[in-house]
Amino acid sequence: MDLLIFWDDRAPAGIQAALSRELEYILPLDPKVCESHFVVTGYMPARRQTNAAVLLDSLDLYKKRSGVNGPILLVVSEDLCREGDEYLFGLSRHSTGNAVVSTARLGNEYYGYPPDDGDLIDRLVKESAHEVGHLLGLAHCPYPECIMHNPLILEDIMRQKRAFCPACQAQLQRLS
Repeated sequence: MDLLIFWDDRAPAGIQAALSRELEYILPLDPKVCESHFVVTGYMPARRQTNAAVLLDSLDLYKKRSGVNGPILLVVSEDLCREGDEYLFGLSRHSTGNAVVSTARLGNEYYGYPPDDGDLIDRLVKESAHEVGHLLGLAHCPYPECIMHNPLILEDIMRQKRAFCPACQAQLQRLS
């Protein structure tokens, strides 16, 4: 099955192939980077963030209109949030097979450090695999190095390995 990766034109350029290649090693899907068909909506001026649930609503509508059945991952540069959360690295909706991830807090620049594409790719791969793991039916994992561990802060993502723990991998194989 294909994983369609829609890349917003404001998301960092030049790393799409690296993300796709790395996800192929981790996930039981065939990642395909596509041009994004979406206008990023849901901006909340008071918070200076974009509501991730609104983006998922747009993906849901796109799927209904286009007839796409497989999972979709949208990569954006906007800082994401939702009601009840200060910020999000990403969000998924298992019921419709859609996920969104943001590069805003994954890059070193956000934290006042020099840009590093290697760090950005590593973190984006882990967060993308995490959200797609939810699309495949996995829940959060208590093991801190597992991709499915809930990353609340950047250090959580940095601690994760680019792999599912044995328990999550076994569950993924049962679900596939």
